[in-house]
Parts: sequence; C-alpha cells; structure tokens
Amino acid sequence: MLSFIFGILVFGIPYLVQKYIHKVPFSNLLSPIVICYAIGILWSIVNKEEQNSYFKVASLISQASILIAIPMLLYGSSSVKMLSRYKKLGLSFLLATLSSAASCFFIAFLFKNDLQTFAQAGAMLSGLYIGGTPNLQAIGYALNADPNLTVKLTAADALIGGSYLILLTSIIPVFISWILPVYKSQETTFLESNALTINPTSNKKQKKDLFILLIFTFSWLSLLLLFLFWSQTISNTALVLFFLTSISIGSSFFKFISERSLTSFKLGEYLLLVFALSLSFQGKWSEIFRGNNVLIMVTALSMYSSITLHLIFCKIFSIDRDTFLISSTAAIYGPPFVTQIATVLKNKQLLMPGVIAGLVGYAIGNYVGLAVYYSLVHFQP
Repeated sequence: MLSFIFGILVFGIPYLVQKYIHKVPFSNLLSPIVICYAIGILWSIVNKEEQNSYFKVASLISQASILIAIPMLLYGSSSVKMLSRYKKLGLSFLLATLSSAASCFFIAFLFKNDLQTFAQAGAMLSGLYIGGTPNLQAIGYALNADPNLTVKLTAADALIGGSYLILLTSIIPVFISWILPVYKSQETTFLESNALTINPTSNKKQKKDLFILLIFTFSWLSLLLLFLFWSQTISNTALVLFFLTSISIGSSFFKFISERSLTSFKLGEYLLLVFALSLSFQGKWSEIFRGNNVLIMVTALSMYSSITLHLIFCKIFSIDRDTFLISSTAAIYGPPFVTQIATVLKNKQLLMPGVIAGLVGYAIGNYVGLAVYYSLVHFQP
C-alpha cells in the first residue's frame, strides 16, 4: 500500500511542478527538471538510503517513463525538413552540433586518467549540448550509467548552464555583436507555415489525441521489446535507444502523428520530469559528491569550448549574431529557452525555426552521443 502511494507521489509531484512552476519567482533560471531532481535528492535523504521497496518502484518508473518520453518528444522531429527553409540557421545549428561533439570528445579524452567514467560522461555531455537534458538522460539510460553520474552531470549543468544563461540574457549579446554581423530580416518566416502552429484545442480533443498517441506508442514499443527479447539483444540498452529513436523519428512523418505533436511533446516533457524525480531518488547520497569537482570542471570546459568553437565557425561562415545565439541556445538548452533568448534579442523571425532546431537536436543528439561514447572507449586506460 505504501509503495502504491509512493508511486502516486512520483507521478503527482512532477505534474504540480509543471503546472505551477511559472508562478514561482526566478522560474526562468530554475527549470522544472532541476526542481524535480532536487526534490528527488531531498526525498532520498529523508528515506535514509535504505534499499527498500521504494527503490524498486522508483527504478521501474524511471525505466518506463524514459521509454515513453523519448517517442513523445520526437514525434515532432519531422520538422527537420522545415528547418531547411532557414538555411543559415540550419547551417549554424549543424556547426553547433559538430562543435559540441568535437569539444565533448576532446575534453573527456583529456580527463580519461582522472575520471573512470570519462567515456560515458563525454557521450552524455555531447548529447546534452546538442539537444538538452532529454538527450543526457536517454544516453545515460542507454549506456547503463550509474544514476549518480546522471544526477551529478545534471547538477553540474544546472550550475554551469545557469550561470551562462544569466550572461546570455544580459551582456553576451552585446559582446557577440562585436564579433559577428547584424541580423538581416528575411521576407518569409516560419509563422507563415504550419510548423508547430499552436491552435487552441478542447480538452476532449486533447484527451482523444493523447489516447491515440499512447495506443500507437505502446503497440510498436511492445513489438520492438518482444523482438529484442526474442533476438536476445534486449540487454543492449544502446541498441534499444537506437531503435527507439529511429522508430520515433520515422513515426513523426506520418500525418496522424505529426498533427498531434504538440500534445505528445507536453506529455514527453511531463514524463521527463517523472524520470528525473524517480532517478534522483535512487542516488546514493553518501557518495554523490565524490569526484564532483572533476565533473564540474569537465562540464564547464565542455560547454564553453563548444560555444567558443561554434562562435569561431560562425565567424568563418559569416553567420550573424542572432542566428548564432538562437542556434546555440537551441543546442545547449533545448526548445523551451529559445523563446526567452528570442525575446531578449527582439527577434520574432527566428523564434519558430529556433524551436524547430531544438527539436532536431532531440532527434540527432542520441546518435551523436552514442558515436562519441564508442569512439572514446577505445582510449580506455
């Protein structure tokens, strides 16, 4: 009975966080996912780290939630074809992706003698700085990473990424304007397309869309897991993630899925919060901060070297300031923060393509992260 109540709380707390976060002061600096991680940490400490049934329930919920969250987040990724209409922003986002992959690989390699999990950390950080936290969590799950590593990297990113976000909304745009040219307005905008157009829908339609999405997702996910079990490859979580990502992206090109992508994205974000809470609850907090200074250093160097390399590429290709900042935000923080930076820059034209770039980051971040991991393991001391 207590385990059942625990499960309800694990699903209920993220719902309340997601619904009321915007009413909390400075919520633009504390994302819902960081708050859920913090709640999970405090909850675990109160539980006194006993290996009881709560941990088993939390483990089951974390595994199930990430399996459903990934498809729901990726059902809108067919918009990659729409991103091609903004060739300059598309190029800038590609350069951001290459910069993140190269920088995270190089920094992880430098710390291979100081960090036992350097390959996992490099892979997870590369995914993080291509599409955001969902990629970090998905790659961590695929590589069977210790929950402590995932939570440590998320905490380090909250510290490093949060400090950079403050600069990004204040002095960084001025500084970048000294290096890159001014943005020139384009005649056509994404607001004229149907991409991610938000139309008001009734609760009844939303529930119907949600039902269709869940039935569809559970159907192909069940078949996939049965196939992997039959082929005796279900224990290879990296392979599971590869198929999960690929099928989700492929499904996004079906009209009956893409037209419901807004509903699926909201559910995906919610399940990501559930995953964060249940995962952080499993942390062994007596050991959680050991080696944390190294991870903070690796995270800081990875993020800032990614940004610097991206800036150099944009200078070479004559990409303007606004395009650089929007694409960089989409890669490092994901779609939710694009609106905030577009508002600071007073550039509505790049808002929608910036959001779409973030969705593309969700789609390709998992692939790049796995590629970085399998490249780094060859250098294992």
